[in-house]
Amino acid sequence: MAYFTNKGLSIAGISCVVPKNKVTVKSFNSVFGEEAADKFTEGTGIAQMYKALPQQTAGDLAYSAAEKLLAEISIERSEIGALVFVTQSPDYRRPATACVLQKRLGLAIDCAVMDVGLGCSGFVYGLQTAMSLMTSSDMKYALLLLGETASKLVNPLDKSIVMMYGDAGAAVLLERSGEEMVTTLLKSDGNRFSSIVLPAGGFRDMNPTHETFLCSDGIERSLYDIFMDGTSVFSFSITDVPQTIKEYLAYTGSSVDDFDTLVFHQANQFILKQITRKIKAQKEKVPISLDRFGNTGGISIPLTLCDTFGTQESKKIKALMCGFGIGLSWGVTSAVLDTENIFPIAETEDYFAEGKFQPGKY
Repeated sequence: MAYFTNKGLSIAGISCVVPKNKVTVKSFNSVFGEEAADKFTEGTGIAQMYKALPQQTAGDLAYSAAEKLLAEISIERSEIGALVFVTQSPDYRRPATACVLQKRLGLAIDCAVMDVGLGCSGFVYGLQTAMSLMTSSDMKYALLLLGETASKLVNPLDKSIVMMYGDAGAAVLLERSGEEMVTTLLKSDGNRFSSIVLPAGGFRDMNPTHETFLCSDGIERSLYDIFMDGTSVFSFSITDVPQTIKEYLAYTGSSVDDFDTLVFHQANQFILKQITRKIKAQKEKVPISLDRFGNTGGISIPLTLCDTFGTQESKKIKALMCGFGIGLSWGVTSAVLDTENIFPIAETEDYFAEGKFQPGKY
């Protein structure tokens, strides 16, 4: 199995932002009818979310989260040795958005930067990627950024997911300190890659027709819209995911009782309840943020941490964290966190105006 162990590294701070554009599920009453909207909230637990403004990108949301974090934790930016940006909605096809973020944040030329193209497992994978870079180097700090604007990739008439996806950005500062051990388990199953897919726009099929067609779930979409096989994803979430958590606990010689909080990807409330039940955890230890922020993909774990602990008094907590979804891809990790360095969620309407190129001006 893909187990990783990192010693002497810790999470020094977490900050999250959402777009200044709150959208309620009830606002879809005029589109799908009040009964359908109410049924969606009853089934998923989602009552509202925040959607990116037309000019906002995943990079903008990550940048705002990073600036907020670096304003709270005073360090020399020249000491940040790596920037890992996790997204599936990059600002450009090329270059990597991480390079743009390096410029905007004023990081040193000696800072290694890269994009990681993962979704709901992205926090766990991104954390391990950044820690691996630190483990094999002498860098003092690394910055893990995440941003997602999945709402821009959904058919507005797709009642199965248009009321589900929220947009957000997150920043996590890693530092070399102490003797803490961080163990991570990563898994993936590409055999199920088509369970969640957006077929058009990549180099497999760059410019297909925009014509809509009836999908297997009875909803009309084009190849430019996200498609999710709900039954397949649900089955994966309530079987593979809890089983992997149990494997992680056995490998690390721990139990759910050893953790102060269990933070899972915010897919929907029923999936969270099933995972909680199957690993025999106390529901009070499993915080939920999706009711107010929707499914924010890879950002949902740090967002839930900020939502839960961002205004609490300073204390050390031990957190078990699990991300799972598109790919299919999933992972489990744990860490000791200081709530003093987990900050409240902020709203932003900022965007990088210089980033939009004009014909003949580049």
